[in-house]
Amino acid sequence: MADSRRRDRSGKIPVTIRLKVPAGLSGAEVFRLVESRFDALARQELDRVYGVVPVRPPSAQLEELRERGLQLVTLRAFVNPVELEALREEPYVDRISRDVPVEPFAPAGGVECARTDKAEGTAARVAKELGATRLWRAGYTGQGIVVGIVDGGITAHGRPTQFGGWAAIPQEPGTGEVVGGWPGADWGTTAEGWGQHGNMIAFDVQAIAPEAQLWDIRIWRYDEAFDVYVSNAEAGFRAAIEHYLSYGVPQILVNAWGLYDSANGREYAFDPQSTLALHVEHALDVGLLIVWAAGNCGDRCSFSPTSPCGPGDRGPGASILGPNGHPRVMTVGAATVRGDWCGYTSQGPAALPPNDPDKPDFCGVSQFEGFFPNESGLRPYDGGTSAATAVAGGVVALLKQARPDLTQDECKRLLKETARPITTPAAHSGAGAGIIDALRAFRAM
Repeated sequence: MADSRRRDRSGKIPVTIRLKVPAGLSGAEVFRLVESRFDALARQELDRVYGVVPVRPPSAQLEELRERGLQLVTLRAFVNPVELEALREEPYVDRISRDVPVEPFAPAGGVECARTDKAEGTAARVAKELGATRLWRAGYTGQGIVVGIVDGGITAHGRPTQFGGWAAIPQEPGTGEVVGGWPGADWGTTAEGWGQHGNMIAFDVQAIAPEAQLWDIRIWRYDEAFDVYVSNAEAGFRAAIEHYLSYGVPQILVNAWGLYDSANGREYAFDPQSTLALHVEHALDVGLLIVWAAGNCGDRCSFSPTSPCGPGDRGPGASILGPNGHPRVMTVGAATVRGDWCGYTSQGPAALPPNDPDKPDFCGVSQFEGFFPNESGLRPYDGGTSAATAVAGGVVALLKQARPDLTQDECKRLLKETARPITTPAAHSGAGAGIIDALRAFRAM
């Protein structure tokens, strides 16, 4: 997204502001506190629609804040850049971060470089090759599992479409439905964000786990100022955590997006205590399973001048940016159904400290006929590390149904230990343990 969109209010930029406030305050009470006591912040243009998002503190801060009766919360605001340093010095401000635009890891100009530029197989073939169809016959179809799709939005049956007005994602009789989501007022009503990328992810998850239900976590916002920004993902993660703690779902979060250019968001890329990283760790600690696309900036590509990848963000050690490479997250690369590694897969070690050297953990399958081009002509096929991550999310749903107490660490270990090795020489540092195999992982549980 162009920087001009971030500076469309007289030179102000969107930021997130992490505050230390008395514990137990509601969102409205936080705003009243800011207005009455925090003059420097009250003078800023606060985004009241975004509201107040609680954040679990880093472990090093947790005891101190508890003893002082404080909590961390995040607000969103437009701030003149010259005022940033002064605001950071305020005693109640824990951190101020520039908001970061993020993008999907679907096929894009300049990063598509698998052996062929055509689709290889269909979603049905992918399910068969990974052993999912064998698990279906044994009764494991994802039933009872809710998968959170953190993306640009899903159009769901029974929900009024708005904005772009895309049709609802196709569903066969008996398949899982979109059962809820965030934002609470209009989940499931639009897939305009990222041009139906969210519908593709939803379709591909259910291609592997046909009876898994979906939770639409739409981080795209119909707003001229904030479109798809990290702050939206932070709020979406928090909503998923709270819903999981109250109702036990969604059990899985699928993320097929991130940062191509670290210059656009260094905190996202390199700070292990960024607000999003804290939400990710909170989600993992309470029991959610998280899969995340590695990215599309591997160095086995011929990059065009229009490539979105930053000039220093390609290849080993430079291209898996931010929480995508968190050591506990299941980080997913891409391969074709024939077993060819897709050379655009971002390569480890992860850029986010502690710089996990084993990223990506494994590959899902990508570059097949699924939601695209059958349902839309927007893209030639379901591709990028995006589609691979959706497929991996479907496999995780099957395993979670088979063993409801399956944890993040156990699931990642199972998928790595049972993956099919990729022998392509170019796959060094980009394929992880190989291509996941649902049937082998199930048998190893």
